[in-house]
Amino acid sequence: MNSFLPISAKEIESRGWKEIDILLVSGDAYIDHPSSGTAIIGRILESAGYKVALLCQPNWRSLEDFLLFGRPRLCAGITAGALDSMLAHYTAALKPRRSDSFSPGGISGLRPNRASIVYANRVREAFPGLPIILGGIEASMRRLSHYDYWSNSVRRSILLDSRANWIAYGMAESAMVTLCKRLSQGESPDRIHDVPGTVWVTGNKDLIPKETVILPSEEEVMADKKIFAESFRIWYMETCAGKARPIAQPSSNRFVVQIPPEIEDKETLDKIYNLPFTGTWHPSYKKEGGVPALKTFEHSITSHRGCVGGCAFCSLSAHQGRAIRSRSKESILAEVKKIIASPNFRGTITDIGGPTANMYGVTCKKGWEKCSRTSCLSPKICENLILNGKDHLNLLESALQQEKVKHVFVSTGIRHDIVLSDPCKEYLPKLCSRHISGQMKIAPEHISNKVLSSMRKSNHATFISFLSQFERAKKEARKELYLLPYFMSGHPGCTIDDMLTLAEFLHRWNYFPEQVQDFIPLPMTLSSAMYWTEIDPLTKRAIHIPKESEKRIQRALLQPTDPKNRACLQPFLKKRGKTWLLTRKKSFYRKG
Repeated sequence: MNSFLPISAKEIESRGWKEIDILLVSGDAYIDHPSSGTAIIGRILESAGYKVALLCQPNWRSLEDFLLFGRPRLCAGITAGALDSMLAHYTAALKPRRSDSFSPGGISGLRPNRASIVYANRVREAFPGLPIILGGIEASMRRLSHYDYWSNSVRRSILLDSRANWIAYGMAESAMVTLCKRLSQGESPDRIHDVPGTVWVTGNKDLIPKETVILPSEEEVMADKKIFAESFRIWYMETCAGKARPIAQPSSNRFVVQIPPEIEDKETLDKIYNLPFTGTWHPSYKKEGGVPALKTFEHSITSHRGCVGGCAFCSLSAHQGRAIRSRSKESILAEVKKIIASPNFRGTITDIGGPTANMYGVTCKKGWEKCSRTSCLSPKICENLILNGKDHLNLLESALQQEKVKHVFVSTGIRHDIVLSDPCKEYLPKLCSRHISGQMKIAPEHISNKVLSSMRKSNHATFISFLSQFERAKKEARKELYLLPYFMSGHPGCTIDDMLTLAEFLHRWNYFPEQVQDFIPLPMTLSSAMYWTEIDPLTKRAIHIPKESEKRIQRALLQPTDPKNRACLQPFLKKRGKTWLLTRKKSFYRKG
């Protein structure tokens, strides 16, 4: 195999190919690293024997780039990239972002809005009749009717607007390989309707599996917020690991059909991460200084997939699933050795983790395939959840023992509620003494239990208990360590008084965050359904939604001492008699 997958006609020619089998179109620059979904899909298709070419950040204003490799023999796979393209372009305040870390040199504007739709329609124009598969977070989280924050409206399935044949949602490796195999065997796209982890459209009701759950129609959810909330609830309850049934949503005279995904086993994950990634960006980006995003994960390792948290505002559980799938220790150590051999390695593995580092090795007593909970941690940790901090520590220590490795850190963050319940009581002390570079990331998100309940996060007492344990652990470690806690403003259920209480708590704590989260309703998350309908779909109760001026004040209350927020906050705080929040005390605590 060559060092990189081809991204130019010259590289195709150097391989002696007369045609390609599969064209992968991406809104990101090409980073050949196992943290990149496009790279993973490209490598696994290559390992299956297909000739794969990447078309990264093509000029969508003409067909020229799309015609670069000629017509693919089998199909095109399309992704907007690592982020939803609208999220990549706009802040929570709907202002354009100034840079794009997944583009060469961090240059913004190299991908279109709603990139999956734009790219798919360009491919359809260039190659009429070519089968198209959408993938990635944008397609995955817009696979059925969904609320779209950027247009403030309900949009139909992205599959209909893109005119693609399928969405391969979630991590999608198995679905992509299966679809390509069946296409290569000459099977018509119109007959491929049973691949796990795919979404497709049909006008023939007889093709829908008998056990399918039928949602309210696209037209109904667009017209009525209560019906939208109920439709979301039905879909949401069918996202449980191993228990999900097929879903179908009527749209005019057609049905959008979602087939449940498979759960990858350890052997499959090991095989994926053992593929010959170069671990860096394509050399064609050298003149721009490379791709900035690589710096955040170049020497990091993904130890597992999935998240048992089910946080209302997060798309992770619906995208990767709630079942934890962990790689073997041997596979991870093999990747450590590859990193050690890379020319830029200076002795530090920056992270061994996943969506949340201390979910590595977590299992379920009942088995993921029998679980019907939508969150294993909320409202309290499930008694069937088997926590495994010991295995994670063992993994970190084994990596640290490798030659030339000076440090092995955990930088992706941990769940503090899991730490408190983990039977491995040495987890936090050892993490603090050997595997934290200076700051430990956690996400308490708020201090109001009412707000935390709507977020599906653990209660505030859990955070306070963790704080005391962290202070004790860092004293034992005799190291200068700091917590980097993330807090969120503007979430459904959060009132201005809730936010003011949080601001007072942070001020008393002498914590003045520089990085804050202003709530963005991401497509097909529980929080976005709350935001649009002003109803909690699971309880059917009305819920307060901060908007416009209140949302701006809530955001400012997370950073009340920032001069940029003074004009916004001063009248409000003066009325409340709390102008002291505008004054920053001398802090003994490092900035977040």
